[in-house]
This record gives sequence, C-alpha cells and structure tokens, in this order.
Amino acid sequence: MNRAESEPNRAISVRVRKPAFLAATVALALASAACTVSSDNPATAERESRTVELKGARSVQVNVEMGAGELKMRGGAAPLMDADFRYSRAEWKPELKYDVSGGRGTLIVRQNGNHTIGSNNKNEWELRLNEDVPMDLSVNLGAGQGILDLGNVSLHSLNVEMGVGELKLNLTGHPRNNVDVRVNGGVGEATVRLPRRARLEVEAHGGIGEITTSGLTKRDGLWVNEPSGDTVATMHVSVNGGIGGMHLICE
Repeated sequence: MNRAESEPNRAISVRVRKPAFLAATVALALASAACTVSSDNPATAERESRTVELKGARSVQVNVEMGAGELKMRGGAAPLMDADFRYSRAEWKPELKYDVSGGRGTLIVRQNGNHTIGSNNKNEWELRLNEDVPMDLSVNLGAGQGILDLGNVSLHSLNVEMGVGELKLNLTGHPRNNVDVRVNGGVGEATVRLPRRARLEVEAHGGIGEITTSGLTKRDGLWVNEPSGDTVATMHVSVNGGIGGMHLICE
C-alpha cells in the first residue's frame, strides 16, 4: 500500500484531462436534456402546496422527475410527503400520482410541459419526506440544482440522475439499514457527503474533470472509511461523474 492510500484523512485529488471543446459539449448536453435557455419575462408565478398521506403503506417507491429548475428534498414530514411548488408557467404544474398495493406504495412526482431554463423563469420544488417508512428513491433532474438532504430518511436505495447543473447530496446521519446509492452526474459539479457511522464502499469514476475525496482511503479499487462508533449499516455507493467536479466527503 502506498503512502497516499494509508492516510484516510487527507484530501485526495484526481485530475482528468479537460478537453478544449468543453463549451461545445455543454451545449450538446443542454440539448440532450431537452431543455432550452430563455430570457422571456415569466408569467405570474404559481404557488401550490400538496400533501400525500401514507395510506397504510409499509414501504414506498418514490420517483421524482424534474426537467429543469431547483429541487430541494429533505425529511421531516408526518405524512408520506409534504410539498411546496413554485413555477412561472402554468404548463409546468407538477403531476402527482400515488397508489398502494399489497402494502407497497408508489409515488410519482413529475414535471409537465417544455423544460425551459433561464434567469427569468422559476421552477422550484421543496419536497419533505417521511423519515420512518422504508423507501426506495429515484431522482431525475435534467438541468438546474438539486439539494438533497436525506440523511434522516429511511432509505433502502437511492438513484440520482443529474443532467446539467449542480448536485448537493447529504447522506450524513445514523443509517438504520444497508443502503445502495447510485449517482450519475452530467455536466456540472456534485458534492456527496457520506456518514462516518456507516461502513462505506464507494466506487467513483470521473468522466472528464476532477474527483476529490476526504475521510476516505483507496483500497482494492474502492474508497472506504474507518467507521466510528457502533456500525450496523453498510452503504454501497457508485458515483459516475461527467464534465466538472465530483467531491466525496466522509464526515
């Protein structure tokens, strides 16, 4: 084992070649995310609050699909979900669908209409999830910013697909069970905070850009940690970065 692999608390930076055609690649990624850039004045912003009751489900699959905008997610809801939406175009009104079958709930939160980004257009979602029901969560954000603070949610699995923009994913806390996490990043920056109280096994691949880690040690092709306290959970994490930076922090 070399010296860099034996010092887990030092930040480690891995740089990958950045091509000269970065701007052209960004433009291509915007097109592939089915988004357009607009400077038109928006209509009066619509505001809407929604609540989804658990309805006896013992576990839930949650699918969140947002074409463009700002997505915030965290725990703290007594029902399955409390949500606040703000959007400047009526066709962006979110679609919510929830069904329960055999004790398993399926919740879909989806953005409708064309996905337009720009300083004069607003599309902001704040979703608060139940922290006690076991949950499989899938998030697909085409363009914009995702701030996901999910350390207190009882996750069994998490899949994040990020197109163009910035992702801040916080999983720190006290995991109650094993968790499988997948993060696929496109063009932009991603910061993933991981719980020191879990046994971490992280596989990270950077497409074009930079990967930095803190509190993790490279061992047999995986980033691992030295768990603190009584550890009852293992978190398997697979991170694939596109153009930009990927920051993995164990704390």
